[in-house]
Amino acid sequence: MNNSKTGREFKNFIYSSLSKYGKALSDPKRIELLDLLVQAEKNVDLLSKEIGMSVAATSHHLQVLKETRLVRDRKEGRSIFYQIEKAGLTIFHTISSIGQEFNAEIQVEMDSFFNPENELKELDYKDFLKRVSSKDVLLLDVRPENEYNSGHVPGSVSIPLNELKSKLDSLPKRKKIVAYCRGKYCILSKEAVEILRKKGLDAYRISQGPLEFSNIGLRLTKLREN
Repeated sequence: MNNSKTGREFKNFIYSSLSKYGKALSDPKRIELLDLLVQAEKNVDLLSKEIGMSVAATSHHLQVLKETRLVRDRKEGRSIFYQIEKAGLTIFHTISSIGQEFNAEIQVEMDSFFNPENELKELDYKDFLKRVSSKDVLLLDVRPENEYNSGHVPGSVSIPLNELKSKLDSLPKRKKIVAYCRGKYCILSKEAVEILRKKGLDAYRISQGPLEFSNIGLRLTKLREN
């Protein structure tokens, strides 16, 4: 098969194609959308509320992500649902890891925002999951229920943040409670630990979320398929 492209034309095509990913990630709201879609499939209305933008603006951002095949969509009745693609998952994990490792300002901001006293330090995954399995530690998933259903750490208990205060009396008083949510940038677990500690419970936050646990080879439990 003859290829009529010159070397320069070939390079122009390759780098132009790669630059589309840069464009897709050039807006912080699009990166936030990827983070939300890591958790579960969501419709446009829900996504617009979670990122604090109009449905029209949210749809525009999602279309940009779709054009580079970082997300895909499907229609259900009058609603459009979006789900992250493998490329979107990989890119989000890569840029968040690079940002935390090489951008000192990000790490300083995280250290300032998340109270170090509330963090469970030096997490050994295997030992931690063994303690969760043996019920030595209560692992709370404080994300919305649909995200828990789409994939959660085995042995974790779902109590969405907006339901936590009403269920405090049902939690064990003499057991360590560890809360997790969407990952390193998620604030739901931070707020959960503050609520639990005000109640006098021995509570901690971990920055790991479903993506981090999946990346170490843990098979998440799903209560329904997307």
